[in-house]
Order: sequence, then structure tokens, then C-alpha cells
Amino acid sequence: MYNPAVDLNLLETSLIATRIGGRSGRTSLPGVLAALTADRIEEFPALRPHQSAAWHAFLVQLAVVALRRARQNDLPRDAAAWAELLRGLTEAFPDDAPWCLVAPPDRPALFQPPVPGGDLADFRHRVESADALDMLVTSRNHDLKAARMRAAAPEDWLFALVSLQTQEGFMGRGNYGISRMNGGFSSRPALGVAPPGGPGARFRRDVEVLLRAYGQAFGERGYRIDGSGKALLWLEPWDGREQLAMSELDPLYIEVCRRVRLVAAENDGLAALLANSERTRLAAAGGSGNTGDPWTPVGAETQAALSLTGEGFSYRRLSDLLFGDRWHRALLQTPQPEDGEAGLVLSAAAIARGQGKTEGYHRRRIPIPPDAAVAFRTAPDEVAAIARERVEQVGQMAQRVLKPALFALLQDGPDQVNFRHAPSETQARPWLTRFDRQVDRSFFERLWAEVAAAPSEQGALRQAWLQDLKELAGGVLEQAAEAAPSASMRRYRARVRAESYFYGRHRHEFRDLYPNGGAESATQNEEVPHDGQ
Repeated sequence: MYNPAVDLNLLETSLIATRIGGRSGRTSLPGVLAALTADRIEEFPALRPHQSAAWHAFLVQLAVVALRRARQNDLPRDAAAWAELLRGLTEAFPDDAPWCLVAPPDRPALFQPPVPGGDLADFRHRVESADALDMLVTSRNHDLKAARMRAAAPEDWLFALVSLQTQEGFMGRGNYGISRMNGGFSSRPALGVAPPGGPGARFRRDVEVLLRAYGQAFGERGYRIDGSGKALLWLEPWDGREQLAMSELDPLYIEVCRRVRLVAAENDGLAALLANSERTRLAAAGGSGNTGDPWTPVGAETQAALSLTGEGFSYRRLSDLLFGDRWHRALLQTPQPEDGEAGLVLSAAAIARGQGKTEGYHRRRIPIPPDAAVAFRTAPDEVAAIARERVEQVGQMAQRVLKPALFALLQDGPDQVNFRHAPSETQARPWLTRFDRQVDRSFFERLWAEVAAAPSEQGALRQAWLQDLKELAGGVLEQAAEAAPSASMRRYRARVRAESYFYGRHRHEFRDLYPNGGAESATQNEEVPHDGQ
């Protein structure tokens, strides 16, 4: 247990747990940056999964801002050099107050804006546990138990502050969210490319990409790119009413969205005091989240940041984000020539947020084989065309083949299936979802195989994949037939009719797979409504 009387200055005190070379230890914030630069850190043991993207973004933004202010492009490999760079961002505070977890209320503390006059009378809400301060709200308390960190270490409060201040949304009047999301009930997504190595490899890659692309990426967005923009927003006093204009900011500003102050508590611990605000901290016009965040895709038509739903990063959603024409890809999710070809991984993470709750933390990592990585970078339109065709064919199999067969089964094999029967729609949905999830397991693996293959081999790979789709869909129909309630005298009829629909519709929809082009399609080829998937 730490002693609140000791220094909580993250520039000098080793408060952050790390695992390096299989050994656990603690280091300072500059030590973390130095170890990441050398890719020595294997993990941050106390970092919770939903905090990891926010922590990575904070460290990358902090490093880029510090390097640019010092007019330096080379990342230091020692902690002392990083400490000097960070202190260069807070020269007005020689006591390092902005880097401390606890400081007098009229001075900045880490992610805690100064309170004008130092009066904490408005800070009426007290939080005794670090996880209660964090932004995650689960729909069921057993998803992730709330307010359990009664013996939290300083680093737990640090990670909770980073999570709260850089990815929180709207939680009722007086509790506003960040600027980097599309509306208060959205979230801040994080899409990127991770090179081979540990957390440090991705940290270094993202920092170097941003340093190279800084002027081109942010030059026309109205930010101050000359080094005069506000970057560490916890340095600015905040009374809960005053707003900062986006034109005052550095493009990689590290924001705060809540008024919070950490204080010493009983039993050698910490507690947080919170106050409401009358307005959002930043006057972000439109609230669409289109701020130039380098990890966030933006809609081509809506010009709004991605809002993740409970679907998460399914193959369909990721294909749309990676290859579709409906999205402007985020800077850091685009493979760069300097990334090389071996060991690349597409990484996507976000919290799906609902009104007053969250709908799960979603994270997905998609390895990219070397040959596919080359094609992804050099021939993106060809890769996109293959991906779109495959997504469309999955939808064709689900909606035009499996779904009609399920309707026939669920309606006990009538002579005329009612394809607009709402109860059948509801009953079929879980089976269609099951098919979709089975496809998801190998979608990208099979996609990359076709992308990397010679043109003469691609047709055979596609045919084999389509045959596998048929087997997956047929297996789901068989499972549905075993589980679906049916009168015993009609069960056999229902199964036979369902199979007839399945094979007839398959021959009709995928006639190219058949030697005679599907000329002998079954009779059940009446028009089937298509839901657009």
C-alpha cells in the first residue's frame, strides 16, 4: 500500500507496473516511454482491457506533441531524455504539478484541470474506488463488477483517469463526453495496424507515422500546427462553463471532459471528487466526432465518426471499414510502406455504447499474411473488390438460400411459404446469426488466401469457399430442424420441404457452381424478399 505523503509525480516516481523480460516491476511515465521506444514492455499488468486503446492513444499523442514542440524526430531511448521532453510541455509549472496525481486544487494535476480560486464546494460527488471513476457502464453487473477496487494503487487511478477523460460519453446533464465521438451516446473507436513485436512496436510505429504525416494530415483542419496550440487540456483552468475553441488546439490535443480532482483518503488511499459542468469542455461544432483523430474512420457522406453497435467488429463491419467506399479510413489503420510485410496485424477496438449503458467492449485482431499485406497496400481497389464480392455472397447464401429454407421449416412445410411472416422472421434470426458467426471464423483467412493467390488460382479458391458456405448453411438448417418445435406428423414433411427449398434456392442463386448452370432448379423459386444484407 502506498503512502499518500510520498511523491505522486509520474515523471519521477515509479508508479506504473510493467512486465519486462518476464519480470514484473514499476517505472515512471518517462520510463514507460523509453521502454516502449525500445519495445521492451510485454504488458501493463494493471491495465484493464477496455482501457488499453485509450492508454495507447494517450502515450502516442503525448510523445508526438512533446517531440514536435522540441523540433525533434528521433525517439529517445532513455527516461531522462523523455522527462526533459515532457517538462518542456509544462515549463510554466516547474513544480511538476501537471504530472502529479494529487496537487492543490488551484493548480493542474494529471488529467485534472485547475479549479479557479481553488474552491472545491461544487465537487460534491465523492468516488472511493478507481473503477467507479472509470467510464465503463455494463448492462449487467456480472459483465464487469463495478466499484470493487477498494484497495486501488495509484496506477489504477491513473488508468481510470485516462479512460474517463479521453473516451467517456454523455451520462446525463452536467456529465458531458469527449469531442472525438459522434454524439454523446457513441464511443471513440481505435483502428490501426500493429507491426511485429510488443506494445512498443505499435507505439513507435504510430508515433513515426504521425510525425511524418503531421502537416498533410492536419494542415487544413483549422488547428494550430505551429506548436502554439493547446495540447494538454488539463493545464487550462475550468469552471464548468467556459469552453475552448477547436481553433485554439494542437491537432493531437489530449482532452479532459469531466471536472475531477483526486485527493488523499483514509487508509493510505485516494478518492476522487467530481463536479458537474454546464457545457462540454470543447466547442466542437456539430458534435460529429470528425476531429481528425488518427484512429477513427469517418463516414464519406455523413462526415461523422464511426459509432460502433452491439454487432462489434464482425467480418461485415470490418470489411466495410477496410475496403468499402462509405468510409474514409483512419490514418493509422492504413498500412504504410515502412511497415514492411511480415507479421502485420489489423487491430480494432471500441466500446459499443447505448443510452445510459455500454453494450460491450469489442476488440479484434486480424493477422495479414505478407503477400496479402503487399496487395493491401499496392492494389487496394482489387482487394476491396474481392472483399465486397465475398460479403455479398455470404448475404446471398444467408438471405436467398438459408432463410427461405428456415421459413419453410418453421412453418411446418406448407405448400406456399409466407416469406412475410413476422414470427418466422423472429425465429429464423438466431439461426442466421449462427451461420454468420461461423462464416466470421475464417472469413479473413480465406479472403487473404484469394488476395495473395495468382489470378489463375483465385477462381478455384472462390469455388471451394462457396462450397464450404453451402455446407455451413446446410449444417445450420440441420441444427434448426433438430431444435424447431413441430407436430410429429408434420416434422418429416417440414424437413423435406425445407431441404427442397435449400437445394433449389442454392441451385438457382449459385448456378455457376453446377455443371448445367442450374437449369434443373427446384420449383421453389418464387420471389423471396431480400432484406438488403
